[in-house]
Order: sequence, then C-alpha cells, then structure tokens
Amino acid sequence: MNRLLTLVIFTLSCISISTTSAQEVVRPLSVAVIAPSVSTSMESRRIVAKQKWTVGTLKDADAILVVVRSVLFNPLQATYRSLGKLREDAEGQLNISGPKFHVYIYKMGDNLQCTQLKHISYEAQ
Repeated sequence: MNRLLTLVIFTLSCISISTTSAQEVVRPLSVAVIAPSVSTSMESRRIVAKQKWTVGTLKDADAILVVVRSVLFNPLQATYRSLGKLREDAEGQLNISGPKFHVYIYKMGDNLQCTQLKHISYEAQ
C-alpha cells in the first residue's frame, strides 16, 4: 500500500510540474513604432503582424521599430542622443518616394539615448 501511495504522489507531482512549465507563456516583444508616412505605417503594421509583436507606448515598449523609405544605403544613424532626434531624422527621409524600405530596431536607454540594434533594407513595392 505504501508503494502504491508513493507511486501516486510521485505521478501527481510530475504532472503538476509538467503542467506548470507548459503553462509558462512567453510575452511577445512590444515595440513602439515610428513610421512617418502612409506606406511606412502600412509596412510597420505588416512587420508587427508577421513577427507576432505587440505595439506599445514608448514608455512601456521593449524596443523601437522605425520604418522609413530612402534612396540612401543607411539613412539613419547608429545612435541618437534623444528620441526626439531619432524621430526628427526619420521624418526627414524620402518617406513617400524612396525606393527602399529601411527597417530599424532601436533600444532606448534610461537617458533616452537610442541605440540601433538591427537594420535591414529591401525594395519597396
């Protein structure tokens, strides 16, 4: 009887352990979006949906997603002293007629400095 009781307790503890680890849900990445035109805004929504990210506020987001259009190879800088400077530079690009989408991920520090983590570009269609 003791062996049966020990087996039942062991089995129940294993089930509860596996259930607990199976219930852990990883929170999706939350991004604040800077996309200064209609086409870049549409592209940012497509990216967010494809990556299964969520859109958050600058205060709460894990990162900043910036989408611009430009003819330049690398239109935005690697770092910005402030979020305002990043936004200003993004809005100054050829966001309507630039032939390429440039997608950036920036991390904002406690001092509001923005540092580029990733940049990709591809033809706008």
